[in-house]
Amino acid sequence: MEKSFKKEAEGIYRLKIPFESVYTSVFLVVGKDGVALVDAATTTADVDEWILPALARLGYALKDIPYLVITHRHYDHAGGLARILEICPQIEVVETAKPLFYGVSTYPLHGHAEHCVGVLCEQTNTLISGDGLQGNGLEDYPCNVPYQEEYFATIARVKQDERIQNLLFSHDYRPYNQDFVHGRKNVLQYVDDCLRYAKANA
Repeated sequence: MEKSFKKEAEGIYRLKIPFESVYTSVFLVVGKDGVALVDAATTTADVDEWILPALARLGYALKDIPYLVITHRHYDHAGGLARILEICPQIEVVETAKPLFYGVSTYPLHGHAEHCVGVLCEQTNTLISGDGLQGNGLEDYPCNVPYQEEYFATIARVKQDERIQNLLFSHDYRPYNQDFVHGRKNVLQYVDDCLRYAKANA
């Protein structure tokens, strides 16, 4: 894996960082009047060896980024949080649904964790969903939805929200072996699949 952010859509970049036998993702969202980092990978070393160099390649330092969105507190998404705060204590950590800057807001995606959010980028109608919509799970981790009613409500919300035309996940979930869905029709099919897998793994 390259230690660089790759463009996923206009203003959205993904950094893949090794996690066990797979990877986790950190995203950078760049808008007209703001910037947000999404998730903090797994370890202090991930921050120093992956996130900081990748930001530098795009011309950013942590001090340039006002927001750090933590999609949820599982260690492969929040493990590097303490290190980021050590380097940049002024960064605002966001873990609830709220507007960030023009066209970009955090979005409630509860179910996989009690408090789980994504990031909705309205310029490209793209939702970064983290683990909030997780297909049939990943490698040794089957579909994990401890808060089922909240997960079902999340799926219903996404189905009703016509702004969501594309999805970006943190991992390449089974059985799709990809970390994105493009197009409203495919989004609707995907969240229906998420509902089916959650019920089958209950």
